[in-house]
Parts: sequence; structure tokens; C-alpha cells
Amino acid sequence: MRIWLLLLLLGILGYTWWASRPEPPEEHGAADGGQQIQDYYMDGLDLRQFDNSGRLRHRLQARDMHHFRNSGITRLTAPSYVLHEEGRPVWAISAQEGELSAYQTLLQLFGATTIERKADENHPAMQIRTANLRIYPQTEHVETDEAVTVTSEQNWIESTGMQAWFKPPTRILFPAQARAHYVAQ
Repeated sequence: MRIWLLLLLLGILGYTWWASRPEPPEEHGAADGGQQIQDYYMDGLDLRQFDNSGRLRHRLQARDMHHFRNSGITRLTAPSYVLHEEGRPVWAISAQEGELSAYQTLLQLFGATTIERKADENHPAMQIRTANLRIYPQTEHVETDEAVTVTSEQNWIESTGMQAWFKPPTRILFPAQARAHYVAQ
């Protein structure tokens, strides 16, 4: 009788040890046949980032978001990204879809993408149309390899590819096949 009791206790102890051991981390796509596993979603995302002084720096909004456990990627529907700079015009970027990297160091926008800056007393309104834009929030740098069209009042620029730095001093580089039309005021 004691042997059966001892074997039962050893069995329970062995099962408890096996059930409580930590599982090794899964490699991306290994256990799920390459499928992403969604662990949560949200309707109506509104994410705001402030600087050390408490001023609003960036705002990310989306109709909905889906976070995936394996990669840490967050997929966004109808994302809108706004860069705020005190005393300067606001840059607003919107697209059809987007994807935020696991550590929020890269925001990729897919499909038709629009960048807009409203006019102020020193700057005319500007609109940039492109597709598949990459945004690096920490450095306020954006880039694309796609066709780009910039319009500001009667002026326009067309190019293949673009790099823009929105942190002052703001500058935009058009690396290939740039054409422009400028009306002197």
C-alpha cells in the first residue's frame, strides 16, 4: 500500500513539475505554420506621445488595430499620424493601412498616403501624395521609394522617391527623376 501511495505522490509531483515548467520561446511562425496569432485588438486607437516638457509631439490614430503576439507587430486600419512642433505648422500623415513595429521605432503606411501641412503666416499650405511611406518617429524622418507629387499653391514637384526630415530645420530630398514647376511671387 505504501508503494502505491509513494508512486501516486511521485506521479503528482512529476506532473506538477512538467505543467509548471516555462515553455521555450517559439520561433516566428514555427508552431502556427507561419500564421500570425492575434492576441488583442482595439477599435478607435488614439495614442499620444509627449516630450519631457509635457508638450504633445506625436499623435497616432486609427479606426482599429490588431496586435500579433509572435512578431509584436500592430496592424492599423486608416492610420493618421500627426507631428506637432511648437510655433510651427502641424504635419498630418494619413493612409489606408499601416503597420507599427514591435518597439514602435518604425511606422509603415501602405496604399495611397497623404502628407498635409496647413498654412500659417510664414508658410503656404503643402500637400504630398505618395504610397508606402516609412516613418521613423524618434527622428521624425519619413521616406518612400514610390512616386511622389508635392503641391503648394501653384507650385508642384514630381519625383520618384522622397526623404523628409520634419524636425527643424525641415528639409525634403527628392533623389530621382524630379521635375518641378515654380511660380515666382
